[in-house]
Amino acid sequence: MNKTDASNNQNNHQQQDNTRNKNDLIIDQGFPALNTFQLSSTTNGTSTSSPPGEPSQQDPIPRYPFASFPSALKFANDSASSSSSPSSMMMQDLLHDCQIAFTARTKEDSSAYSSGSTFFIPALMKPRCALERLALDIFQAHTKDLEPGTHYDLERSGAEWWTLVLDTSSKNRTSDGADDNHGNEDDDDDDDEVGMHFDADYGLEHQLPHYMVHPRVATVTYLSNVGVPTLVLNRKSPPPTDVEKKSLNGPVDKGWLSYPMVGKHIAFDGRLLHGAPGTFFPAMSVEEDVKTSGNDAKKRRLNENVSEEESKNCMSRSTTTTCPQRITFLVNVWLNHCPIDAELLDDDLCGQMKTRWNGGNENENEKKKSHSSDDELKINQETSNRQSKKRDANETSDDIAQSFSPWTWNWQQVSNPPKVPKVVAHSTKGSKQTAAASAAAGTDECVICGREVDIHYQSEMNALHEISSDTYHVEGKSMEIEFESHSVEIVVGGQVEDSDDDDDSEEEEEEE
Repeated sequence: MNKTDASNNQNNHQQQDNTRNKNDLIIDQGFPALNTFQLSSTTNGTSTSSPPGEPSQQDPIPRYPFASFPSALKFANDSASSSSSPSSMMMQDLLHDCQIAFTARTKEDSSAYSSGSTFFIPALMKPRCALERLALDIFQAHTKDLEPGTHYDLERSGAEWWTLVLDTSSKNRTSDGADDNHGNEDDDDDDDEVGMHFDADYGLEHQLPHYMVHPRVATVTYLSNVGVPTLVLNRKSPPPTDVEKKSLNGPVDKGWLSYPMVGKHIAFDGRLLHGAPGTFFPAMSVEEDVKTSGNDAKKRRLNENVSEEESKNCMSRSTTTTCPQRITFLVNVWLNHCPIDAELLDDDLCGQMKTRWNGGNENENEKKKSHSSDDELKINQETSNRQSKKRDANETSDDIAQSFSPWTWNWQQVSNPPKVPKVVAHSTKGSKQTAAASAAAGTDECVICGREVDIHYQSEMNALHEISSDTYHVEGKSMEIEFESHSVEIVVGGQVEDSDDDDDSEEEEEEE
């Protein structure tokens, strides 16, 4: 073999090794990291790469632990509507689409939870319906200032999305918004509660136990004005080395509370524990504050028996205050990784969507890529053709020509969000008086990371409800809560026997 052949052979092996490394999944502090690995030109066996566990300087998101954008989503009006609220027909179509996507997340007859399946649209794919367009809008907003190839791998990134249409069970709330069920644990009618959980690639975690890989940013966009608020706690998931999940233990220093409001968008670090524990932070009525105390209660499960006809009752911003459903559009921003169990929305479901939108808009991520392969163009064209064939037979070309974007985004402050007010939650723990100790609000019993977990709310229930009321009435309906020492404390218990099923349940509750 001459020197040229030897050099070519070495280059071929180098390229194969680089390709193999490029396809590796690199996890950096719970996030899929951009794989810029090259064969190490080590000296004395020491690699020049950054020390493991240190945050990458090439990862500018998440930008903040929590942000709230009260007027991020503005809805369009048709000619029949002169108000600033979205037109009834447009909103009806949008909520119809949310119901279609929600009911597609089927559940087993024996399960109180949905299957937990979510949808995924790659960053480079052309959206086929309004909900896919909405998901990509959110992805593009949170990655606007990032450079593909420098900050993330565009071909391995995208938006995981799903919808929740949950009955708010107004019959169990008094006129002042408080729970009138008196802590009856057998009543499962408070359907809009969502157990505390982490958003993660649980399909991957089943294959690699204890490895929880998270989206960079988790988001909630509210499409109704009612329901239990979202609670985000400043507690990240355990690292892979923490098999017993001991790092979850201990007091939580702060959290964020967000009430639903049509068009409001919140975003937070995808590694944070979150949910909607309505017992401690209840839904509000429009008329009055919460003024009643509550009782200890356990985590309630979701009941998804919501009819399509009920969803059509929510027609506009002005009427959603009496709508019996809490409607949210959830998007996780994934960089450098696509969650294993998230699927592309089925073509048949796309064909059932009603919301009109301008499908001709170019995907902004396509502009970031200099060219697309012939196969990608062919796939997009075939998808577009299938979608066209599924249009209603009564729809005319004039109708299609009049399609429009049903919303506009106000993203001026996405990198510098408005500040949210702060409030302090005081603790009853530490007092030697039995009466004070008994005044604690109660315990939320959860299954997190395959473990029995108790979240102790050790403020008085009245105090938590007052914080809820203050949050509901403040501009933007979001507040940061500073938890006084031990006012919220997490205690990790034993491993759940059927951990696979319970991990599935944790994923199925996935919401904010």
